[in-house]
Amino acid sequence: MNISQIKSKTVPIVLQDGKERHLRFTLNALALLEEKYGSVDKAFEIVQSGSSIIALRYLLWAGLSWEDDALTEEKVGDLIDIAYMGEMIDKLGNAMTDSMPTEEQVQQAQQAQQVLETKNIQAAKLNDGENPN
Repeated sequence: MNISQIKSKTVPIVLQDGKERHLRFTLNALALLEEKYGSVDKAFEIVQSGSSIIALRYLLWAGLSWEDDALTEEKVGDLIDIAYMGEMIDKLGNAMTDSMPTEEQVQQAQQAQQVLETKNIQAAKLNDGENPN
């Protein structure tokens, strides 16, 4: 398995407008979080502590933005009722967990990368007229 074959999963979420959307933390979403909070972990710590409504709105927006370019932080905020904030935090956690590769997937990707590097080294040696082994 190649690292590029590891696909992030989506978590369905229905906001106040009744439209089903899908939380997914793509590389772009993670980069947005890192830019704003210094690290992805820090962003989730802030949300899980319950100390920042702004962070919750931003995380939801970042996780939903891949699906709808017109979606803004403010629009996401308008679509979240305070009564459902606990559910939103749970769904954010699920989406983040589902977006990360499993340890087995990481190991398989690393093994595949090592095999590829070995083959590239052998090919380079053959091109140089050396014995590849």
